[in-house]
Amino acid sequence: MSVQFVKFKPDNFTAHVRTPWAGSRIVKTIKSGLGLNLPPYIGESWEFSTSSELPSRCDGVFDGTFSEFLSVGHNAELWLSDAHRKLWKTSSPLLIKYLDAADDLSVQLHPPIHAPELPSDESGKWESWLILGRKRGAGIYLGLEKGVTREMFANAVKSGQNLRPYLHFVPVRVGETYAIPPGTIHALGAGVCALEPQVLQPGKRALSLRLYDWNRCYDIHGNLSSSGTPRQLHVDEALKYMDMHCPSGKQLENQCRIKPEIITETSSFRIVNFNASPFLSSRVISGTGEYLEILPHELVCILLMQGQISLTIAGQTYYLRAGEAGVISASAHDVLLRCQNARIYMAHALPTAFSQLKS
Repeated sequence: MSVQFVKFKPDNFTAHVRTPWAGSRIVKTIKSGLGLNLPPYIGESWEFSTSSELPSRCDGVFDGTFSEFLSVGHNAELWLSDAHRKLWKTSSPLLIKYLDAADDLSVQLHPPIHAPELPSDESGKWESWLILGRKRGAGIYLGLEKGVTREMFANAVKSGQNLRPYLHFVPVRVGETYAIPPGTIHALGAGVCALEPQVLQPGKRALSLRLYDWNRCYDIHGNLSSSGTPRQLHVDEALKYMDMHCPSGKQLENQCRIKPEIITETSSFRIVNFNASPFLSSRVISGTGEYLEILPHELVCILLMQGQISLTIAGQTYYLRAGEAGVISASAHDVLLRCQNARIYMAHALPTAFSQLKS
């Protein structure tokens, strides 16, 4: 009987030097029950990735990365739909991370996914944030404040001014989802922990263009230091990709905040679709008990954000603890979830929508 679920090793973290703004929520909450030897601060945990930069590593059924697993025998035919393989071969356009910010992230934007002038190894991206935790008053920076023109903003950036007065700040609540389309100025604010699904061109490096890093300097270890050096900015290139038709202020905030589509709401379960990207289908399943999920015949990513679950697929049962993640084969028809105080995130890419974008 073929395996239809693969769990990943749960310690796929970026180095502190790359995330000097890292907080402790991933350490103390999301991954705390897994018995890992964790550093005190983690800024990013890559939960699903076929990138060569930080690929997901299989836990149990195969000794290697998930990409390597797909290259063995007929695994790709069993695990990936015809549409997926035709468009992306054995890679995936999805990259799913936990982010935890003790300090403001740099202000940045991303080019369109298929921007033709990008180098052959780079890709734009579309991302979103599902807010998992926040300190009182914490939020995100999203676009320009009402009344700020592109010219005013560009002059402020190039003259090295403090950009905080020019940016629209949005206090957030746990459970909210925000779409971040290409060309949108954004930054995760201090005190926010989020799940960040991204869509990009497979096999390429997602390009983030920094406009501003709050005038901070860092030493070689990624720690704040007045005698250190600032992070590299990409001002001219970022301004070139700034969405000229993007609204500002409250209008952009309302446009980017995704209204949840409630699928089921009972005493046992709450199931909500959060479709924050036209190339991605995602939902959150919360509750205790048994739930049968009909699968889309695409590779499905599943992350357990809270609680415990078992998954029964084609007669085989697998287990996830909070902080673990894995994938379900495209050949699976359904999965029976047995949940204990669970909060589950499930997502899959939409090849048809992506191929239409490419054309």
